[in-house]
Amino acid sequence: MRTKVTKGVAAALALTLLFGCSNGNGNSGGSSGSGEAGASASAGGEKQQEVVKIKVAASIAAAEPNGVMQNPVAKTIEKELGIQMDMTAVGADFGEKLNAMIASNDLPDLFWVPDPAKQIPMMVKANQLYELDDLLAQYGDNITSDPSGKAMIELHKKTLSPDGKLYTIGMLRGATTAGTQPLGANFIRWDLYKQLGYPKLENFDTDLLNVLAEMQKLEPKNKDGQKVYAIGGWFADGLGWGDWPITYTLSFTEGKGYLTSDRTVYYDLATNEISPNNDLKDKNGMFWRSLKFYNKANQMGILDPESFTQKSDKYEEKVKSGRYLYNVPGWLVTDINSHYEKAGMPDKGMVALPPMNTDAFMLINNLASGGRTFAISKNAKNPEKAMQLLNWLSSYDNARTVWNGPEGENWNMENGKPVPTDDYLQQSSSDLAFNKRTGALMYYHFVGFGSGTVDPKTGVPVNLFEWSDKAVSRQLKPVHQDMLEHYKADSLFDLYSSKVKVYQENALYRLGELPENLKTQGTNLQNYTFKNIFNLILAKDDAEFEKLQNNFIAGLDDFKVDDIFAYWHDKAVEQQQELAPIFELLKQQ
Repeated sequence: MRTKVTKGVAAALALTLLFGCSNGNGNSGGSSGSGEAGASASAGGEKQQEVVKIKVAASIAAAEPNGVMQNPVAKTIEKELGIQMDMTAVGADFGEKLNAMIASNDLPDLFWVPDPAKQIPMMVKANQLYELDDLLAQYGDNITSDPSGKAMIELHKKTLSPDGKLYTIGMLRGATTAGTQPLGANFIRWDLYKQLGYPKLENFDTDLLNVLAEMQKLEPKNKDGQKVYAIGGWFADGLGWGDWPITYTLSFTEGKGYLTSDRTVYYDLATNEISPNNDLKDKNGMFWRSLKFYNKANQMGILDPESFTQKSDKYEEKVKSGRYLYNVPGWLVTDINSHYEKAGMPDKGMVALPPMNTDAFMLINNLASGGRTFAISKNAKNPEKAMQLLNWLSSYDNARTVWNGPEGENWNMENGKPVPTDDYLQQSSSDLAFNKRTGALMYYHFVGFGSGTVDPKTGVPVNLFEWSDKAVSRQLKPVHQDMLEHYKADSLFDLYSSKVKVYQENALYRLGELPENLKTQGTNLQNYTFKNIFNLILAKDDAEFEKLQNNFIAGLDDFKVDDIFAYWHDKAVEQQQELAPIFELLKQQ
């Protein structure tokens, strides 16, 4: 598995040539500004490193209260860099909070930017951000010497900066998984599929629905006597989340990437081509195929009718207790399978189906621009220290420390490779006492590399808890073993990746915002779509669905959908040409 994941090393070397070499030194000197604690003499007469506080706003575990972090990872940073991280945990509402901070010019030293397309230009215009090129050259050697860092820098200048200068650093770069389970896929109860004798599964539109209907007949109730449905949803949640499975199921499973939240423009992972069709108008496109899938499921009686009134917390409760036989979000599957183990039914479980009749499959999401965008405020008294911190987090060794805690507690080096301890792998990732005691899994979004990113020196992903070979082998359940035997595959990675031309998405596009004359129409278009999709799912038969479909498409013209599509499409084609050299290199990974 590792050979295939790491064959982007050749691309990495090419990126180095493409973007040039940095002569910066991340550990070089420079004033650290006014610190919280001045330099002092040690018992031996040596001058100790000055310690300063950096105010950081980032996504962190709740193991420690807001304030100066005291866990072993934070203490390692303090020892090596002379930095105390005074951290504020941020959540889903931080975008609104940051807007208020921008308005009052009360920004932290170093902070996550949730909506960079909107918020970076605002802050640049107000002269609130440090321009980072000089700081990066002096203190950013880990970033500038790594190919992923070079690609990130170029992408941020091309797609986020309002003037071509560097104002942001993308953290959480690279792969989010090691390719053993997709982020989103057609997950089914494999044990029931096996009972049916492995019937034909060649397409999403008919075969999958027919198989799910037969599975529901096999298990109409769960162990507690509750009604089981093949499919459920959380449609009562708001726009962008309540319709998440409608938007993303086929993009994950057939290798297409939406470039706009209004679902008008997408590109093909296998060819990097921008679709010439407006997906809201294309009756054979992903949007309409997904709606037909859920409508057919409803007509067949295999869609939970409470899907229209329940939110995601209720959906999760039901899917984890065995009341659904199909699921799209991959992050729920571990808990689903654990439920069956704890209930004394280890042979039951969900697995992701391999690609069906497609050349591309979104198995690994390579966040070349980074999964979290960070900026340094002009208010920062120690901007060079803030850059040193970002740089420290951007080495593979330090990223491994951030994910798993310092060496010797949860993992050790064995024959040149990091190996997690058995005790570590038995911990719960949400055990706050464990997080605080060891520092592991505390800063899951405040780290240079994504969870599944492979350290080129060791060939092992940085998150040992999830993606080391030892961890992956422990995750294999009887349903996985049976699936591998059925498809005659050696590993889950091989099963999902070997049948397609492309299995990795390199998320590079950032199309920004609509122009002012289309912004209101764009917002109204999304609201119109969200308001109508559930009526389409509830259509009692194909004739009513077609009538509603035609009315919906005709109504799109009220929102200047053709002008909106043309703007997004032209912008995407322009970026496609601009980013072509990076695409050519990264697609080899």
